[in-house]
Amino acid sequence: MKPEVIAQVAHEINRAYCASLGDVSQASWAEAPEWQRQSAMAGVAMHTANPNATPADSHVSWLAEKVAAGWVYGPTKDADKKEHPCCVPYDELPAEQKAKDYLFRAVVHQLLAIAPELTVQFAPEIPPDCIAITYIGRREIFTDRLYGSKLDFAQGQTRALPSDLAKKFLRHADCFTLCDLPAAADALQDNTVLVLERAEKVQKDENKKLDDVQFLRDQIANMDKSTLTTLAKNSYGQDLNQRLSAPKLREQLIALVDQYGPV
Repeated sequence: MKPEVIAQVAHEINRAYCASLGDVSQASWAEAPEWQRQSAMAGVAMHTANPNATPADSHVSWLAEKVAAGWVYGPTKDADKKEHPCCVPYDELPAEQKAKDYLFRAVVHQLLAIAPELTVQFAPEIPPDCIAITYIGRREIFTDRLYGSKLDFAQGQTRALPSDLAKKFLRHADCFTLCDLPAAADALQDNTVLVLERAEKVQKDENKKLDDVQFLRDQIANMDKSTLTTLAKNSYGQDLNQRLSAPKLREQLIALVDQYGPV
């Protein structure tokens, strides 16, 4: 039996439970999107690495993963919009949704009891030049916006970070502590690389937008009045007053670029 099997069994039991509630929208494991399979695998890994984790801890871990992937609360689940009605604190979940966490935990622990050798298959190695740190802050979920990593930490969560980034977090001793490597190998439930890669892509996209804006601003600086009014009309649907001076028209057009971006 492989860890993927545990995730598959947990997924199918969850699907059957949802069907009992009248929700038949859940796809089978074979037809489930990759993000949904990975979510189940992450849940199995969390309970494997943390055998004393509660159903509430299971939801906290799931929610941290969803927030890190850009999901937000929505009244109905919509994968395209990344909206989910369970993107709320555990205490705010209705009883039928809390039951899913109880079922998931029970399935994982029972299958691990049948095949205890699986517990060693989830111990990830600490990547080279990385430091393991643990979040000890008071928030249920902490999101880094200071250092641009966009990483989420659930209470007690351990992540292996590039050493330069880890040292920045460790400056905040009230929120982060160094985790010794043996403990990290047991506790690590890590999607850090994926989140950092996503943050880097977002930053590159933002930088490209800034470059595109600056390029257009530079072009506008050399346009005559006719070109300025034509660009404002064609790109932004704005009729600029041609009686204004060229510098004034440039100022108005640049304001449109800054507000709406290159079009």
